[in-house]
Formats: sequence, C-alpha cells, structure tokens
Amino acid sequence: MMKQAFLWVVAFGWLFSARAERPDVVAVYYPHWHPYDHGSAWKSEGWTEWEGVKAAVPRFPGHHQPLKPTWGYFDESDPAWTAKEIDLAADNGIDVFLYDWYWYSGVKNMEEALEQGFLKAPNRARMKFALMWANHDRRDQFCPELGKPRNVWLASHHSEKDLTRMIDYCIGHYFREPNYWQVKGGLFYSIFQAQEFVGQMGGPEKTREAFKRIDERLRQAKLPPMHWNAMVSSPALSEQMKAAGFLSTSRYNVSTAGKARPDGTEDFGDVMEAHRQHWKNMQTSQLVNIPVVTRGWDSSPRCSADVPWPFPRNKNGQFEYPYCQIVTGVTPERFERLLRDAAQVVRDDPHAPCAVLVNSWNEWTEGQFLLPEEEYGTAYLEAIKKVFGRADRVR
Repeated sequence: MMKQAFLWVVAFGWLFSARAERPDVVAVYYPHWHPYDHGSAWKSEGWTEWEGVKAAVPRFPGHHQPLKPTWGYFDESDPAWTAKEIDLAADNGIDVFLYDWYWYSGVKNMEEALEQGFLKAPNRARMKFALMWANHDRRDQFCPELGKPRNVWLASHHSEKDLTRMIDYCIGHYFREPNYWQVKGGLFYSIFQAQEFVGQMGGPEKTREAFKRIDERLRQAKLPPMHWNAMVSSPALSEQMKAAGFLSTSRYNVSTAGKARPDGTEDFGDVMEAHRQHWKNMQTSQLVNIPVVTRGWDSSPRCSADVPWPFPRNKNGQFEYPYCQIVTGVTPERFERLLRDAAQVVRDDPHAPCAVLVNSWNEWTEGQFLLPEEEYGTAYLEAIKKVFGRADRVR
C-alpha cells in the first residue's frame, strides 16, 4: 500500500510538473474562408479567399501551387466544420485559436467564423480562444495591380471612445465565454499594429490611462482585467508598449525578406535563424515575449498570374505586397526543429512565457497553414504534437 501511495505521488508530481512547464500552444486563425456581406460587396457575390487558392499558379520549377486542401474548400463559419477543426487541433497539441478580428469603428467583418462557427461548435470546450485585433486598414490585397495604389475598403482609426465601444462588444459576445483564454488572470487580447494604436491614442501615458478605465469597466461587469499583448518586432518597441500598459509582446511572423535570393526565393533555414535571433533580442526587454514560430511564407495566391516571376523589387530592394519573396525548403522536420527551439526558449527565458504562438492554422494564401494538405497531410500538426504533446492529457 505504501509503495502504491509513493508511486501515485510520483505520478501526480510528474503531471503537475508537466502542467506547470508546458506552454500553451496558440495558433493564429485567419477567418476568411466563408462568404460574408462585405466580401460580396467588395469583390463578388459569395467571394472568399478560396478563389485565390484555386487560381494560384506555380512560379518556378518545384513550386507547390496550387495547394490542395485535404478537406476541400469548406466553410469555417459552419459549426460542423469548425468541430472537425477543433478536434484536429486539440488532438495534436493546440490549446488556443487566436482569431484575427476585424473592427473598424463599429464595423465588423469576418466575425462569422468565430460567432457562428467556433462558438456554436458542439465540442468548443476542447479549445480556448482569444482575439487579435487586426487593426490595419482593410485594403484590396487580393490580386491587385502591381505598382498601383490599393483600394482602401475600411480605414483604421483609434480613440478611447471607440476602444470602449469595442470592449463593450467583446464583453457582450466573447469575454464571458468560459473558454476565453486568460493569461495570469487577465483576458488575453492582442493588437496587431500596436505602435500605430498607441500613437493614435495619444501616446503611452494616455493609452495606459485608457487601459485603467477599461479594467474598471471590466471590474464593474464582474470580469477579470485585460492582458494586453502587443505585436512588435524589437526591444525598443517593447519598452514603449510597457509604458503604454501592455503586459506582453509577440510578433505575427518572422521573415528575412532582405536576404531573398536573386531568384526571389528565401530558404527556410535563414528564416529559422531569424527566429532564433529575434527571440534572443526580445529577451533583453522587460516585457515577457511569447515566441512565434512561422510556418513559412508564400503569398503568391494573392498575386495576379500575369505578373512575371521573380517579382520585381523597388529601388530600395524591397518587395511590394503581396508580390513578395517565396520561402522554400519548408519541411515538417525543419518546422519541428524550430518548434523545439521555441520550447527551449520558453524553458530558458527568466520571464517565463506562457505560450508559443504558431502562425498559422489556416492562412493558405500566405503559405502559413497547419490544416492537412495533399503534399504533407497532417505532418506539420504531428510535429506540434511531438514537441508539446496533448495538453488535455495533463489537465
């Protein structure tokens, strides 16, 4: 009996250790795979970005385009389809979907994937979710004419009044959900263009004061305070975000476009090294940094087929989005290696990051996806499971 009790204590200690040390795995979710009113008005009735996936063409020998999603061109605002996504993600070690969320002074779009799909899925309790405010201007970046100004569909403007209105919407629709992701007792909320946000709010001090008023609003609603996360690329910007009241940082993706070869391609090995350097740099800042792992980069499905390859650069040697470099040499084995590096960064970082961010679950038209595809099936998901295991086994 004493031996059994000892073994139970050892086993419980191992489970507690696993629970304490394993970071959450957060996958960015890009919700552009269902018809929505704005898309129909801007492009054509029933348009989604699946059209770009279908029409993509290979730009050079060995370029894997068009992509062939194993599940076909499904509607992720359908809760039956989202339920399949949730099971696949949870079974392979993903804990949180971080939804790209679009709010323009009260005008929303693409929220159906979250509100009609995820939140109505019968198995939604298996996953947590949070929001990343994609607070950039909404432009027509879908097969635009090279060298021409992009049509701005919705411009992004920030003020405390609008921020308060946005938070009220989130209180009513998201923050009370039992599976909204919290970090250290705070409601995790990321801002994509954090520097622009702080600038339009009037600077760090005014932003911090607005955040305090938001927390009081949440307290009155009997909700936890906010955990504001800033997407930034340098320690200097991290310090600005700390002064503004943000509690953590991350980055949407890591690239080395400046190292693209003359043929317009960029090797994933260079991208991997850029990740490692970025993580190291961010550890010098005072805010905790959630390391990001980028799956790759190929925005050619958003490009007109008649623009010749390699895509031209301007006089400064820069590409014009979406006519960018294409990352080659991306394999599940290299992706797994980068995940292991990120896991080690989490273990070594004295700030103790709570998570690893993976970009992304389903941004097919930027070459960043984990969902099964004809070439590698579920191998990229299996890499996550190999590195981090399934969290629901230790909870």
